[in-house]
Amino acid sequence: MQITNIEIQHKKYVQFYLTKEELEKEKTKSLIEKYKKEKYNVAIFLTGKKDYSEVLKSIIKKQMETNKDV
Repeated sequence: MQITNIEIQHKKYVQFYLTKEELEKEKTKSLIEKYKKEKYNVAIFLTGKKDYSEVLKSIIKKQMETNKDV
C-alpha cells in the first residue's frame, strides 16, 4: 500500500494505492476512516498484485519529480 497526502489552499487530499486484498483489511479500513474524519478528500486506486510494483514505482517517480520542482 502506498499513501500520498497533500494540502492545497487549505484543502486536504489523500490517495491510497493498494490491492483489493489490502483494501479489505480492517487496519486499512480504519485508516481510511481516520482520514475521512480529519476532513481529507479521499481517493482510492486499486491495482492487481501483478502490476502493483510498477504502479508503486510510477508513484515514487512522480513524487520525486514533484519534490524537485518545489
